[in-house]
Amino acid sequence: MKITSQGKAKNFQSLEGREAWIYSFPEYEFQYDEQKPHTVLKWHHHEKIWETIYIVEGEVVMRWKENGEKKEQAVKAGDLIEPGFVSHSLENKSYQVAKFIAVKFVLSGEDKKDIIEKDKFYDE
Repeated sequence: MKITSQGKAKNFQSLEGREAWIYSFPEYEFQYDEQKPHTVLKWHHHEKIWETIYIVEGEVVMRWKENGEKKEQAVKAGDLIEPGFVSHSLENKSYQVAKFIAVKFVLSGEDKKDIIEKDKFYDE
């Protein structure tokens, strides 16, 4: 068992209104983010990592570029986003802090769903 306290995470504060606590591991990265009200994350994309974002609290507008066309959709607590390798941005238009989790990893292309679903053994 390994427990990593928040104090051991790398804390990152951007000028664009986001604060992140980044937990880095050899095969993935876990990131907890808080986005201040009325702020926008810079457009960016990933060439090798796969990012999965889960909205914990609040509502934001996810923007992305697909085939040269800009698209957007409001997402709220409980929604899951996979930007893929497209350019994307996130805006918090609300008056409250938006909280989300991002998990980043490099995909191998191997289907591991069966292992993930079945790898749980009860000890008692």
